[in-house]
Amino acid sequence: MADEDRDPQGPGAEVSEAQIAVHWREEEYYPPPAGFVAQANANDPAIRDRFTEDKFPECFKEYAGLLTWDQTWDTTLDT
Repeated sequence: MADEDRDPQGPGAEVSEAQIAVHWREEEYYPPPAGFVAQANANDPAIRDRFTEDKFPECFKEYAGLLTWDQTWDTTLDT
């Protein structure tokens, strides 16, 4: 297949750093509306601090405890 026939967005397409940077900017955090937060099961603002990268993977045990299970789990993270 000739280069001019290749789909510029398909597999193997070249992507510039500028194009990648556009997507980084699109990954901003948008806080949910107050009404949604009020009804949420995990509405404690400090919950994000309990599951930070420095507490990984031990924090998965606490996270698993927040979920409802049909049977008790024995492994929280299989790497």
